[in-house]
Amino acid sequence: MEYRQLRPIYDALEGSDPQRALKECDKLLRKHPNHPSARAIKAYVLTQTGRTEEALALSLSVLETPTAMASAHAQQGLTLAFRALGRPHEEIMVYTAALAHTPNDETLHCKVFKAAARNRMFKEQHQAAVQLNKLFDNPKYMWWLVVSLLLQARDSPKNAAAQVQLKLAERLVEKAVADGNLKSVEELRVYLDILDVQDKREQMVEVMDVNGQLAALIANDPDLVTQRIELLIKTQVYGKAVEAAIAALKARDNWADYKLYIEAVIASVDPAAAGASVSTICAHLEAWAADRDRARSAKLAQVALATRMFESGFGDAAGLPELLIWGFIDQFQEKAICYTDIMQFIIAHHKAAGKYDAQAAVIDYHWAQLEKRMPAARESAGQSDGEAQAWVNLEKVRYLMQALRGETDPSVWLADIEVLLNFGLTSKPARKKQPACSDMTLLACQRIIQAAFLAHGATSARAQLHSALFKALCVLESGIRLNEGNFMLKLYAIRLYLYLSCYERARAIYDSLSIKH
Repeated sequence: MEYRQLRPIYDALEGSDPQRALKECDKLLRKHPNHPSARAIKAYVLTQTGRTEEALALSLSVLETPTAMASAHAQQGLTLAFRALGRPHEEIMVYTAALAHTPNDETLHCKVFKAAARNRMFKEQHQAAVQLNKLFDNPKYMWWLVVSLLLQARDSPKNAAAQVQLKLAERLVEKAVADGNLKSVEELRVYLDILDVQDKREQMVEVMDVNGQLAALIANDPDLVTQRIELLIKTQVYGKAVEAAIAALKARDNWADYKLYIEAVIASVDPAAAGASVSTICAHLEAWAADRDRARSAKLAQVALATRMFESGFGDAAGLPELLIWGFIDQFQEKAICYTDIMQFIIAHHKAAGKYDAQAAVIDYHWAQLEKRMPAARESAGQSDGEAQAWVNLEKVRYLMQALRGETDPSVWLADIEVLLNFGLTSKPARKKQPACSDMTLLACQRIIQAAFLAHGATSARAQLHSALFKALCVLESGIRLNEGNFMLKLYAIRLYLYLSCYERARAIYDSLSIKH
């Protein structure tokens, strides 16, 4: 009966027509002025029409009606209204009032917990979890209780109760482990989080080193495998960390494990026997690099190891970083990710060379290698997508070299700018909308911006600066017309338009991105 009365309202809401829904509410309320569900749903509809003050007054009035929450329709309408109004306490009061009519309704108890969790109301979340664990025989509610204790302690770490809450959570989990009720990766993560908050790293290692079901959970989850290696390093058990990293890398290709492997190796190497240790490590990396499916990660790990060894004072024990850097570029320059991969190590190598007053020599070496490769890369850029990307990656390295050198001459930044623009905007690959061409357009635009700030950065030259930046915007707009779907071109344009106070065009480009959140 009640659903038939409310059906026209629901139909209007499903059709995204709040005005019609409001009319249907008023129509029903003229016949039944005290209809609790109609009043509750009307409160929600009012929030959708912007009449928030009326919505709040009506919502509170319905909430104060003792029998109103006996109806599931009234509960739903009122919780939606309070949620739209940003009133989480009142939302929980709706469920609490409903529980007065059906105190053993498991679904309602769960709704209280979830509403509290959604709004970071950790005390109320804990109380709801206690009730669920007490009233219903379901192991998951014990875990809800554990999580609520953990969240309370994290939210107020200086509170005296925090340590008590963590101890209680830890005891509950230990009992679950003893009873065989720790069965999922998520539950194991909660246990590790509880120990981590208490800085019990040795105990975390013990938990992760046990055999049986827990060991199987860890072995099948790459993140937990990585976390175990990280813990072994933090507890300075470097030998086991190296062994764990090798075992992990034999099983799967994971860059995080490569980084931890290198960190453990650096920490465990005896300077007196560095050569033998590093040879073994390099042999492992070479073996993994021989596998074509994982060559990039293993080769990059060789670069990372050589760079870290150089930084740590071991010289070229793992190879010369500059040779490995360019070996990596030569092998993977046709991949778009190549520059992102190698950039950090070029910078790290340059920085480490400062310890030996060799930064200029490092820059000269990289520059010489760049000039050796650049003509051929430009010549062959139009032959394929890969060749085009190879040139773009070398141009990105050239930009980085000039930045590391501290180049201040605007004309140097603008050298060959026409070549870059022609390739990015008018070449045959550009007409085919190759991604490398959009990258080249962005790079050319960045050079124009860099030169503009160097030439006209003074406050007195603001007009000239703005004129130069509008030239960069013309380049970006041309790129956007050529490739409407390119996200980065549009983001660059938005930033520049905002800098130049051109808000309408910035908003138009932003709207074209169709960003939901």
